[in-house]
Amino acid sequence: MDDLDLLLPEMPGEIQDLSVSRLRQQSNYQQRLPSIPGLSVDKFFMGDRAAEAAMYAAAMGIAYDEGRAMDVSMRAKARAQARLAQAYAEGRL
Repeated sequence: MDDLDLLLPEMPGEIQDLSVSRLRQQSNYQQRLPSIPGLSVDKFFMGDRAAEAAMYAAAMGIAYDEGRAMDVSMRAKARAQARLAQAYAEGRL
């Protein structure tokens, strides 16, 4: 046992009392969050729902606009390809 004590460094703030009640008390102290007057815990974990909904709606609007623009360009490319295929079939190319 003495060899093991030599290998382990001294820990600052080491718990001297190793009773079960003292260990439970230490774990309770570590789990508690400090309270701030005027603030609730929900504000730390949950954002403003209205702001998040507005940001989500703005992102969806941007994605919708990009999708519409892509659809327009893809339809134009498909029409151009169809015109080339028709011209080739008629022997004009």
